[in-house]
Amino acid sequence: MESQITAEDIDKIRAIMKAFYGQSVASGFTESSVTEETVRAIAHMLVETVDCSRWIDAVPSPQDLLRPTRRITKWALRLIREAGKPFLLNEVKVSWVCRTVRSSQFRSSIETTLR
Repeated sequence: MESQITAEDIDKIRAIMKAFYGQSVASGFTESSVTEETVRAIAHMLVETVDCSRWIDAVPSPQDLLRPTRRITKWALRLIREAGKPFLLNEVKVSWVCRTVRSSQFRSSIETTLR
């Protein structure tokens, strides 16, 4: 799997960001602004927010965690590509409390990764 961030990935990232922070924040996530660090931060937020059993296949293996950050970026993109589909289609069910708590926890660290 390649770790290049595609236009489709950006659409999914925007959909996720819109669901968590609204359109005004989501519009700041573009092909030229999203970094690998952004991808990893969003993936971290998703792991902390979404029911673990639903995304168990996307959880990194211990081997991924012990390798250089490229492997973590590949894992993060794999998670965003899978988790982003329901966000794109407005079919995601994230509890209001979880979304509110996690979005406030991660917003600053995610936005600081943008170029």
